[in-house]
Amino acid sequence: MIKIAKKMSRKHINVKKQNPIALLPIAVFLVLYLGLGILFEYVMKIPMGFYNVPIIIAFLVAILVACLQNRSVKFDQKLEIMAQGLADKNIITMLLIFLTAGAFVGVVGRSSAESVAYFMLSLIPARFAVMVLFVVACFVSIAMGTSVGTITLIVPIAAAVSDASGFGLPLCIGSVMGGAMFGDNLSFISDTTIAACNGQGCQMKDKFRENFFIALPAAVMTLVVIAILSFRTDIAGAVSQEYHLLQIVPYILVLIGGIAGINVFVVLIIGIISGTVIMLATGNTAPYDLLTNMGSGASGMFETCMVSHAAMMGGSGCSASFAFYAETPECISSAQKTTFHPHSPDHTIGSFSFL
Repeated sequence: MIKIAKKMSRKHINVKKQNPIALLPIAVFLVLYLGLGILFEYVMKIPMGFYNVPIIIAFLVAILVACLQNRSVKFDQKLEIMAQGLADKNIITMLLIFLTAGAFVGVVGRSSAESVAYFMLSLIPARFAVMVLFVVACFVSIAMGTSVGTITLIVPIAAAVSDASGFGLPLCIGSVMGGAMFGDNLSFISDTTIAACNGQGCQMKDKFRENFFIALPAAVMTLVVIAILSFRTDIAGAVSQEYHLLQIVPYILVLIGGIAGINVFVVLIIGIISGTVIMLATGNTAPYDLLTNMGSGASGMFETCMVSHAAMMGGSGCSASFAFYAETPECISSAQKTTFHPHSPDHTIGSFSFL
């Protein structure tokens, strides 16, 4: 009876501590990032308005607000708590995967993506060229883990297909963008997938399996619409370009390894090694250029790494600062227990990452 009374007393105390002011750092982040982004993009008509808002600065301001809360915890203690969050095993693992994935993308580069596209275009009749662009974008984005990178690589090919065949440029580019989003949603080396699975302790192959049955119907419907539009277009010609079939191998190895559930580090290292050997053997790049490309690919992940660090530091700082207002660690722990499911990591990490 005494134990039950103590538990009930603790629950009563926890309920009393809850206070909406604990969400103030989140509100600050949303106002700064989303508010300024909307202001720049839609009110001031600044091109790429959201990209002009430094997300890291927004995180840091939110962290500062969290540190100013709960005066009962000293600032030095809050820094120690944030340092513990930065040293979390999942965060370190995630950062290393980000950098390795960036190096892989730097190795395979533009030529591999072009080889995939031109190989498929050479096999399929010109009538289905736009459908091929969609499928190629799906495949490349799954292998590269980036929708924006895929769009950057494949859109020039889409423009060439439009000029040569007579398909409308908006249709060709739209197909590439749709395929890129499909693949990025399923990729094993996408930054959001890595963050979600590491944060929830979920296997990437399980996340892939669950997301696949969500994304596949949309992809099939998209292909049907593209097919209908393609048969309504008069074809003028086809695109023909030289390609190296061997350059597709790193993509295939990464895709197969990810589906098989092999450790993501092993998969990426296999991709990097195979890509390096193939690129050098085919004479597509010089050794020093290859090293530069690998460095550029890893450097491209620096902002993602910084955001991940800031998010974890902010989560730790908020947990320390909210101790007076709400039992935040217990709330997060409870949410993780109740939401753990192969397709839940994206939802939960989206809810708590900006802490």
